[in-house]
Amino acid sequence: MQRKGILFIVSGPSGAGKGTVLNQVMRDLSGLSLSISVTTREPRDGEIDGVHYHFRKNEEFDEMVKNNEFLEHVSKYKNRYGTPRTGVEELLDAGRDVILEIETKGAIRIKSIFRDAVLVFITPYSSDELETRLDSRGSENSNSKELRLKIAKDEYKKMKHYDFIALNDDINVCVETIKAIIIAERSRLTRNTNAIERYIPSK
Repeated sequence: MQRKGILFIVSGPSGAGKGTVLNQVMRDLSGLSLSISVTTREPRDGEIDGVHYHFRKNEEFDEMVKNNEFLEHVSKYKNRYGTPRTGVEELLDAGRDVILEIETKGAIRIKSIFRDAVLVFITPYSSDELETRLDSRGSENSNSKELRLKIAKDEYKKMKHYDFIALNDDINVCVETIKAIIIAERSRLTRNTNAIERYIPSK
């Protein structure tokens, strides 16, 4: 009997380096799929539709909401984001482990659907470091930076709902932390009932 895939939900404030960390994790570990979110925002330089996001117009997004095609959807920074239901469920049923990189409200909502999902929060050690990273981007004006910091405060309040925290002060250490969490969850006995049956045959 094939085991069901594990759902890993990764969140963290803007500037935490989630994307960079997860790209390295995906390169280092096999058997992982990264769920691609739908968004109404415009693509940034270098972003490809269907690779980084599924870019959709507001009208298309509305239709997907109407058809119950999202596990969760939110508005953030004046744009909308959603997690496609079908793709995630098909991957999990096929035994693939899936990583969702989404914000905290959506993560908590999906956890209520997938009770055995694993929630991981990525953050630098301090809020001061987070602000420094936003400044170093060079793409944030004072208003957008303040908005992101305000949202970050709310996200930190929701950390209590998460299973693990991964500090991203050193990207290599953070990558190894995430990989260790994934490997440990893959080894959890409750996720490997087929192994139990091999060693203790049922009567």
